[in-house]
This record gives sequence, structure tokens and C-alpha cells, in this order.
Amino acid sequence: MMENQGNAIIEIQNVSKVYRSRGALFGVRAKDVVALRQVSLKIYKGEIFGLVGESGSGKTTVGRLIVGLEEITSGEIFLDQENVTGLKGKALKAFRRKVQMIFQDPYQSLNPQRSVLDTVSEPLSIHRVGRSADRKEMAHKVLKSVGLSPPEAFFYRYPHRLSGGQRQRVAIARAMVLNPEFVIADEPTSMLDASISAQIFNILLKMRSTFHVTQMFITHSLAAARYLCDRIAVIYRGQVMEVGSGETIIRNPRHPYTQALIDALPKFKGSGEIKQYGTLLIEEREVNGEPMGCPFYPRCTVAEIRCEREIPGLRMLEEGHYVACFNV
Repeated sequence: MMENQGNAIIEIQNVSKVYRSRGALFGVRAKDVVALRQVSLKIYKGEIFGLVGESGSGKTTVGRLIVGLEEITSGEIFLDQENVTGLKGKALKAFRRKVQMIFQDPYQSLNPQRSVLDTVSEPLSIHRVGRSADRKEMAHKVLKSVGLSPPEAFFYRYPHRLSGGQRQRVAIARAMVLNPEFVIADEPTSMLDASISAQIFNILLKMRSTFHVTQMFITHSLAAARYLCDRIAVIYRGQVMEVGSGETIIRNPRHPYTQALIDALPKFKGSGEIKQYGTLLIEEREVNGEPMGCPFYPRCTVAEIRCEREIPGLRMLEEGHYVACFNV
């Protein structure tokens, strides 16, 4: 699907995730939930790749599948061209040394009974990296790199004594202490105010330059993705709608859903006037029977009959720019 930019560090091939219903209510079995449908993406070494979509779009599911927190229903995931789908035991442990995740909620992702030093050092202990003194020095270095300075002042604090921004810095430090190849940041600023969010964004940029780590940034905000990301994929109801460079997605969005996301935002700094695309229906149109076509069809103002019946695949409009839509 993607242009050749060298070998992908992460490649997702036709990945689907279906949550099977359990039991029945009043004798009626609940429907299975399709969280992802045939998602394929490539993420190249050294880039920050944005995955953008509204709540329930499946973007967090993509991240959890990559790190092995959930099992894939079908499809494959590769790290450095090696198939890592369904790893177990020691192989999964070795994989997680290379791939880490920063979670959305710093209040829940940190153990309230562990100090900052214990929290950041724990991955080193699990993977038996260095001696105790070495681990303390590594924790010192990474805490300083995320802006918790002097680190000694934070070593023996517990999460309840930290602000939200400080907690997220600790979470980033914990993810980075193993010097992973790839990090997924799952809406790491959604619970922080704007000024602290900007600081976290700059830390993520610093992590790339300092640790040379490739990142996937999961967000609902195109503005945040444009600030951070080299390339952006827009996902809706488990399907990738559009992929392109950050500038291309913002300045020349082609999928009606991407255009609707642009319409929902104030203008971007330096972008001039933002065209109002008007591609989002106020009320969803009815779909006959089970949905079979484009997932955006019920909400799309430019949809045709074909859109209800067929699922458009990603096709290249220009180099590096892919859109899943029949009407572009």
C-alpha cells in the first residue's frame, strides 16, 4: 500500500479484531462487535506516525494489538520484518522490551503503592537489565530527559504527590527506560490542560531525537497530530479512510470523513482560511439491512448508492497519499 521508504519497523497486514458476544439477554444473542476490519499500515523507522479518529473508531485497539495486550482475530503484525503475531511467553517478553506503550490515563497507569524510582526501574528488573546501582542511574537519566529535574527530588514520591503532567512524565520515563525501538502513545494528553499538553508533545519530540525511537501517536485531534506527526492515518469505525503526510492531510484532505474532521476544528495557525466542506449529515441516513459498504455512508453528504453496497479500498491519489473513497 505504501511507497517504498525503506523497511518498515512496524507493518500491520489486513488486521481485523472482532469482539465476540457472550451469552444472551431474554434469549436474544448480542451481535459481535467488529472493532477493526482489514487494517493495513506501515510505520517507518524514525518517524512519528499519527492515528487519528473519534471515540470508538478503533485507534486504541490498533495500539493494544500491536503490543500484544489483545489477540488479533485475523491478520498479521511484523516488527523489523519478523512476524510477531500471537507471541507468548519468553518471545512476548523479549518483544515488549522493544515495543512499549504510554497509556491515556496517568492516574490509572501508575501503581499508587510504588514510588517513582520503583516504577521507572521496574521494567529494568523484569528484563534483568543491570545491577541495582545501574538501574538507579538509568532511572535518573530518563527522568531528567522527561523534565523531572532534579530526579532525586522525585525518586521517593508516590503518584498521589504528583500532578497530572508529572505522572504522565513518569509514565513516559517508564516506557523509555528500556530504550525501545517503538513506542505507542495512546492519547497521552487527553486528561491534561493545553499548556501541559504542549510540554508533553515537546517531550515526545525530544524522545525521538534523543533516543531515536519511532512512535505511533494515537489521538482524536488533527491539530495535535499535525504538530507532532510526519504522516497521519485517519480511521473511522475500524477502517482506515485516508493516509498521507501531515501537511497533505491538513491542506488537501480528500476523504469526506477527514474533511468533516477539518470542519470540526478552528483554523490551523499558518494555514489561512479553511474551506468548509460540509460532508457530514446532521442526521444519519437509514441503511437497509446489515451494513455492507463504506462505514461513513450513513453520515456522508456525497455518498452514492454504491457506497452503501461496497467497501472502498485504499487507493493512491498521488505519491504517499491514499484514500478509501469511490468519489475522489
